[in-house]
Amino acid sequence: MQGMWFFFFSFLAIGLAFNSCTKDDPAAKASLILKTGSSYTPAGAYIPVGGIIKIGVLASGAGAPLTYIRIDRITGNDTLTQLDRGIYAGSQGLDADYTFSKDTSPYELWRIMVMNADRDTAVRTLVVFKGTGTAYGPLNHFENIRLNFQGNHSSGHFLDVNTGLVFDETSVSGHESEIDLCAYYYVTSGLPSPTFTCPGYTAAVAYYPQFAGWPVKSNIVYDYYSSDNNLVSMAQFDSAANDSLLVTAFRPDKVSGNCKYGYTGKVIPFKTQQGKYGLVKVVHADEKEDGVIDIAIKIQK
Repeated sequence: MQGMWFFFFSFLAIGLAFNSCTKDDPAAKASLILKTGSSYTPAGAYIPVGGIIKIGVLASGAGAPLTYIRIDRITGNDTLTQLDRGIYAGSQGLDADYTFSKDTSPYELWRIMVMNADRDTAVRTLVVFKGTGTAYGPLNHFENIRLNFQGNHSSGHFLDVNTGLVFDETSVSGHESEIDLCAYYYVTSGLPSPTFTCPGYTAAVAYYPQFAGWPVKSNIVYDYYSSDNNLVSMAQFDSAANDSLLVTAFRPDKVSGNCKYGYTGKVIPFKTQQGKYGLVKVVHADEKEDGVIDIAIKIQK
């Protein structure tokens, strides 16, 4: 009997000690501040339509890694998510800049939220107003770009959308950080799919295993909703003389680092990791993994 009571009190003491430790270990608190200075949009700024809104984020999980960031644009009763991304920022925290374009709304409330692994959140807001005039800018136009799918090694796979240069497996060495776009072919949901992706997209390594060893893997996001529903025509692409179409065509709430069904005649809005808006026009797409895809690119300078 004495042994039984000793076991009972020992078990109770261990339980109390465990509970005590748990209560003394509160969840980590996330923190967030917005950068200031001439490079960043200040609160209360008047920005012309098409002008740049630049938001700099400094955030910490304060003992727990940051795992999520979301940026919303709120106009009246409408909320449009501009960025919705899982992240992992450990003890170094998050130091990042994000650029957007001012739309036609007279008043915008920007809401920035981060969350850490303990699901604690921190939120900051920024108000901007519509300025006079417009600030649409010049663009670069690159034509006659040919990319090989994963089974064709006759020329290049990897595109720098800022220069229009295509690299193959050998020539890309030293240029990995400049690559934004590549393409592959597969069959999905029973349909043939010429597909656009980027080095930073998780599934892309299945088609280009060399991505696993790249020191920098850039991301790009494609507006697959506009592509699927043919919201931008080839004629609109051809007539775009400044970046107004590039900016207004992009729908940030329906995006992915992968864009399926890139058939001949499609025009796909995209946004680079550096915040530049662009369009890719599919001039011709083969439907076989050892084929090619011919495209043209328009992107903000």
